[in-house]
Amino acid sequence: MTFRSSLLLTGILGSFIICGQLSCDRKPTEAEIQAQAAAKAADERVAQLEKEMADIKAGKHASAGDADTVQHMSKAQIKALDRRLADAKKNATLAHQDVQTLAAAPKAEAVKAVIVDVPAGTQVAVALGRELSTEKDQAGDAWEGTLVEDVTVGGRVAWPKGTPVKGVVAQSTPAGRLQSGQGGLGIQLSTVGRNDVEAGTYLVVGDKRGERNAKFIGGTAALGALVGILSSGKHQGDHALGGAAIGAAAGTAVAAGTADTIIRIPASKAVTFTLSQPERVILK
Repeated sequence: MTFRSSLLLTGILGSFIICGQLSCDRKPTEAEIQAQAAAKAADERVAQLEKEMADIKAGKHASAGDADTVQHMSKAQIKALDRRLADAKKNATLAHQDVQTLAAAPKAEAVKAVIVDVPAGTQVAVALGRELSTEKDQAGDAWEGTLVEDVTVGGRVAWPKGTPVKGVVAQSTPAGRLQSGQGGLGIQLSTVGRNDVEAGTYLVVGDKRGERNAKFIGGTAALGALVGILSSGKHQGDHALGGAAIGAAAGTAVAAGTADTIIRIPASKAVTFTLSQPERVILK
């Protein structure tokens, strides 16, 4: 039985229990409708990540590059997706539990839902809870942090400053490890509050001489862009990265004073991600 099928069965069983306690012909409240939509979106996010995982394993996202880099990047991306998929499944389970809880609540207790639709392209600034580095952090490792400022839409706060966020290390390769002589530390933002999000990859590229450059790769299919960047000793792949949007991350020039193979993302400086897909936030 697939994860989605098991959630569907749980929802059906929950409906039978609820119908045994309440009249089943009552109309769902607005809060219930929005919770059902959120649960559906959570299921779709799980399915999206599962497809991305299958595509990478099938070699569909790998772009031209040396074989060592492609293999190294692919393995790292799979580890990162494993972590994100596990978190997405937990959030989907919680979303379905919310649907059942609202359906079982007396109508008099129903609270009108307040919805904020956060559009794609919205920037999300994050303070890391600790420094990340290729020395201590591996692909698939989790990281946590908080929002450094409110995320607002039309004057309404969708996610307030201080909202907990979670993410995953997508790539962790010391400088000089790859054939190009480069390395990279890439992180992805996966959760803001209770919302699973798609927000690209923040990548710091470095070489053994100590040069560090920060880049942001938008879109969900980041593997081809990562291979394109890290296969080239002079970032020659930056201009043709399989359709992924890429640019220098705002305020993120990272300099190293001495030659060092360790690549770091300090906790002292905010990291800015950009949402690749719109997100619906239900305020309670």
